Amino acid sequence: MDWERFYQNADYDRCAYIGGERMADLVERFFEWRGVPDDFASVGCGPAVVPFLLAERYPEADFFGFDLSETVVRDNGERADERGLENLRFAVDALPDLDIDRRFDVVYCVATLYFVKEPKRAIESLYARVREGGHLVLNYPNEASRETFDAEFEGRKRESFELVMSGANLVSENVIREVTGGEMRNYWKLVDAEDEEFVDSATPCVVVEK
Repeated sequence: MDWERFYQNADYDRCAYIGGERMADLVERFFEWRGVPDDFASVGCGPAVVPFLLAERYPEADFFGFDLSETVVRDNGERADERGLENLRFAVDALPDLDIDRRFDVVYCVATLYFVKEPKRAIESLYARVREGGHLVLNYPNEASRETFDAEFEGRKRESFELVMSGANLVSENVIREVTGGEMRNYWKLVDAEDEEFVDSATPCVVVEK
């Protein structure tokens, strides 16, 4: 998937690809459980629907968005400036390796690993950016994702998810446990989201404590 070309189209949707704006409400429930973090990083943020909403709701916390597309990072930065969100910043970076030189209380990576070739390296990079005592929120493709997408996706959407379709980047809880060694919980269950329409076996999401 050529995300830079995708975002160079000025008509791209500013949406969260799993769960829409509802995802910010679920993160708020997560904050109720673990406390409001000092800093929160969204990796593969795209149009950054969740970081924008959270930055508005929690002005005392710092929010960061990282994406491989210079276009969407620039657009996001301009939008944050227009809204006066001084606690929200963006930079270009991409998985599986990250150049981010700091750590965060929460690292959030949702609807991103579906497009990453080397998921184990990506998970290592993400977890390395979590501060001790912090948390990684990670959504990932698994065998159920491949089966569901194969049954439902057609045309260009199938092409966009070719890594999942081919099984090249599938992950399991065992892989995440092996890579991180941290305590892992089901994120959807933790935030009481199991009845949400976008939550199923094809969209697994976990919280890993460091």
